Amino acid sequence: MIKNLLLRYGLLAVVLLMGIDARADEKEREFMVFDASNGMADNSAQTIKCTKTGRMVITTIGHINFYDGSSFSHIDPTRNDVFPLPKYTGHYHLYFDRYHHLWLKDKNQVTCVDLLTERFIPDVRGVIASLGMNQKVDDLFGDQNGYMWFLSGRSLYCKEQKKVMPVAFDEPLQDVDVYDDRTLLEFFSNGVVSAYDLSTGRHLYHAPAYTDADTARYATSSVICPYKTGFYQIRNGDAGGLLLYFDAETVEWRKIMQTPYHLNNMDVHDNCVYIACEYGYWVYDMRTREATHIEELKLTKGRSLKTDVNTLAFDRQGGMWIGTERRGILYAKPFRSPFHSYAWSDTESTRYYQLMADRLQQATSLPRHVNCIYRDSRGWTWTGTYTGLLLDRPHGNRRTILRRDGLMNEMVHSVVEDHNHDIWASTSFGISHLFIRGDSVYHIESYFHQDNVPNESFVNGMAACLADGTVVMQSLDHMVTFHPADFHHDSISHIVLYPKLTKLMVNGREIKAGEAYDGKVILKRAITRTREVSVNYNQNSMSLTFSGLNYLRPIQTYYRVRVKGVHDKWRVFSYYEGGGLVDSRGMLHLPLFGLRPGKYEIELQASLAPDVWPLDPYVWVVNVEEPWWRTTGVYITLVLLLGALLGANFFFYNRNTRLRMVRNNEEADILRRIKAYVEQCATFDGEVLTPYSSVVGESADMSKEFMEAMLAIVPYVRERQGKPFTMGDLSVQTGISVSKLYELLSANIYKSPRPLVSRLRLQEAARLLQTTELTIEDIADRMGFVSANYFIASFYHQYRQTPQDYRSSIPR
Repeated sequence: MIKNLLLRYGLLAVVLLMGIDARADEKEREFMVFDASNGMADNSAQTIKCTKTGRMVITTIGHINFYDGSSFSHIDPTRNDVFPLPKYTGHYHLYFDRYHHLWLKDKNQVTCVDLLTERFIPDVRGVIASLGMNQKVDDLFGDQNGYMWFLSGRSLYCKEQKKVMPVAFDEPLQDVDVYDDRTLLEFFSNGVVSAYDLSTGRHLYHAPAYTDADTARYATSSVICPYKTGFYQIRNGDAGGLLLYFDAETVEWRKIMQTPYHLNNMDVHDNCVYIACEYGYWVYDMRTREATHIEELKLTKGRSLKTDVNTLAFDRQGGMWIGTERRGILYAKPFRSPFHSYAWSDTESTRYYQLMADRLQQATSLPRHVNCIYRDSRGWTWTGTYTGLLLDRPHGNRRTILRRDGLMNEMVHSVVEDHNHDIWASTSFGISHLFIRGDSVYHIESYFHQDNVPNESFVNGMAACLADGTVVMQSLDHMVTFHPADFHHDSISHIVLYPKLTKLMVNGREIKAGEAYDGKVILKRAITRTREVSVNYNQNSMSLTFSGLNYLRPIQTYYRVRVKGVHDKWRVFSYYEGGGLVDSRGMLHLPLFGLRPGKYEIELQASLAPDVWPLDPYVWVVNVEEPWWRTTGVYITLVLLLGALLGANFFFYNRNTRLRMVRNNEEADILRRIKAYVEQCATFDGEVLTPYSSVVGESADMSKEFMEAMLAIVPYVRERQGKPFTMGDLSVQTGISVSKLYELLSANIYKSPRPLVSRLRLQEAARLLQTTELTIEDIADRMGFVSANYFIASFYHQYRQTPQDYRSSIPR
């Protein structure tokens, strides 16, 4: 063991052609952990790839995992899906081709996934034949252009090249790629690269990477990565690992680094090569030719981890993804969090507390329900209350800033102005940044525990801006500091997001690709590859879920939406100003209820800023088909002919019959929509109500009359347990005429049911207070409130009585 340790650390000292100064920014990366508890198939991540649109594809042992920014899904192969590759002896190797296939090689075998349906293809031989290869296949390779090369004996075949290329040596062929669309490069286990002219088939050269003495030492496996005029290559063997660079223009090899252990995979990002290895990862800076070994990875919440790294990759936003053998996936944001938290045991907390205390505005006696009062350099007065942030300007109207405006939480504890004259407010859950332009608040961004802000309440009035611009805020157990200049607002706002459709619900049922619903296959492709949906006329209530693939700050995802035929004007939705349509994971849940037959175009953009939209809108089409009696020409012709023959009386009789049918269909349609709405309410039953997620008592978009009507309708429909009912029955339950009730429901039933669900829970809680002896705590728990205190506050907000007073007021 001692000998192995000496070998390991001794050979690290001979890293070639580089220095060993650590890159401070690399050591400061903080990683979040994703594993099987988050939905991955297992915790062993073998390869990671980011697609062109930003979706993450992760292979685990025997599975393909897809990550949409909110959740994982995975597909599993069967024995029939495996195709033999006799000459491939390496481990997991992933290729994407130009025909929407994903190829995953493992030792002596390969599987193929149809990305249009996201299913394994059982007939891999058929796919290979469709690419022009009908001979026995010993191995296969994908080049950087997305073309597949098939090895058979001593020959290579590629459909696009339309010719057979020779294999230079009778040695194991480990990698194949094309340089500059004109040169075929063959990388062999003996460390030699052999080149052929693609147009003529003429052999150009052999170029060995090292002397014959090293041939057997590094013959086990190979990984290549194209970059500029050449290729980085990892070679492994009994002697450990090598990182090399082959320049295809000068036909020269350069040895970069050598380790006594295996190097597993690599990716190029920001002029650096990142190399996964058995002990963390290496970073090779191509500009300085220096390397840094990151063996201990920093995790969130102050933890650290030493682990092997199988693979690594960077997403479209610059975030780093690491795949480990047993600990799942680690993700680090492209920007270090500007927030620093110091526990009271840290001497820095004492220093910052004194610096803050020296600059606090003089406290005055505060009215009840007021936590702090702050006057900024403009003469504006900011009052932090239990129910929002009040802004008073000398010559302006008072404004109350609430959670729906962007505050993290409406219990505001402290306020401070930074050197840019923007305002920062601490709350009971996170910190909010109020951007001031001119004489108004034009935008708010909020930060919470995912941004390294302590998950705890802050202290009233304890915030200050220091002379160097650092903002200091006191929370219950920490001193929190940050400098506004460290935020990357401009960089973040110009990151491009590529939205994806990730889920489709029709009449309350989740739609799966290839499955028939009411005799109709709605999705023929995977949901993420679908751009057009066709449904029957009675499948016209749906909900579409979109992801912005925003891994950096999901809660900061903004959507710009226009549904032609429903809402022709552009609307911007976010977690703060979305009427509950955007959740905290950045997913947009777009409801479309009661669509009439026709074609609807959903135009959608996603961004990290509310006023920056770098890409043209993505378009999804929804077709609601006409019922057969409205589309059959023969039926219409027959009706007209019979009307002419039978005369005016029959004509009027037929017209009245059709009017009754339309009326009945319209009533059936609104009843179906009511049932779907009740079912949608049920989807929130398991949600825990917190000050962060709840909108109890608030309904900016839902009319009071609609909510009162639904408070009677929802329990009635649930009690029916599927038994039929009519609009007349609902009219009796609500005390509203059928015609007015129909108008009220049609105008509001497409809206988010979240505020209604909250009212229903409070209504049920009131019933339990009247009819049972359950304790306040038991009722709060049964109704899904995060705490009894929050239940009491919510109940008081609605009924203007505490639960105990309410129970006491009931005659017994």
